[in-house]
Amino acid sequence: MFTGNTVTLSDLAGPLELDVRRDAAIAYVGKVPTRLDQRLVPCGKQAHLNEAAGQSGIAAYVVPEGLAPEVASEAGLVVSAEPAATAMRVHEYLAALPNFQWADFDTRIDPTAVISPGAHVAPRNVVIGARSVIGPNAVLLERSIIGADCEIGPGTVVGGEAFEQCPGAAPKRILRQTGGVLIEDWVTIQALGTIVRATFGGFTRVRRETKMDAHVHVAHDCQIGERVTITACAEISGRVEIGDDAYLGPNCTISNGVRIGRKATITIGSVVVRDVPDGIRVTGNFALPHENWLNLIRAYR
Repeated sequence: MFTGNTVTLSDLAGPLELDVRRDAAIAYVGKVPTRLDQRLVPCGKQAHLNEAAGQSGIAAYVVPEGLAPEVASEAGLVVSAEPAATAMRVHEYLAALPNFQWADFDTRIDPTAVISPGAHVAPRNVVIGARSVIGPNAVLLERSIIGADCEIGPGTVVGGEAFEQCPGAAPKRILRQTGGVLIEDWVTIQALGTIVRATFGGFTRVRRETKMDAHVHVAHDCQIGERVTITACAEISGRVEIGDDAYLGPNCTISNGVRIGRKATITIGSVVVRDVPDGIRVTGNFALPHENWLNLIRAYR
């Protein structure tokens, strides 16, 4: 599991050739909106620093020379002409340190769990709780924690890599990722779903009693509440938050970082690019409050 270990920027300066102007202890690298404490974040523009001012958990920044005076004096500071590439280099270095961010363990499967023929369960860093059923040809990769009384449908993949490309890498490649997936009790994920692990640390999380239809994709770092209903072919992009008892209709698309409120309804085929308040029903591409959408259609006709 995650260790909470930290390392100082000064300790990283030598092996990674970092221009450290102010020291700080970090546990992770992340982006400005990443939900991790003690993190190092890249900020290439003033707008990024402005956004970061409203965020918690940031211990240090990587910025270009011109932005160095704008970084808060209590934060660690690394200067780089390519902040994103430098930060991701730090991330991959930390990811490669044995048992630094995560302490490995042998996979633990409750004796009452059912593992169907053809299912793959990684031999390390997986937990499967009591009475959970892992369907035929399902895949549970490392750092996947499954609670009690869950159903993981045929062909579903839990713990796959996020589609996060490594900035500055040549040839292009996917960033090394270090987070996991946490699925709480009584969750059902039907056939051919994908639940992607968190990118920089922590968990993509699905809370109790949530039910997912077939062909649902949940991207990195999503936080899905209790008793949520997600129907077939829903696409949920990274860092989305979904409140308790929300309903997502077939073929809807939820953009990165959007918050869907408690008891909100997303109707069939909607494309959601902004936050949806609690209890609101939205419709359309791009999604509007349902009554507004109906009025728009009436006016068009």
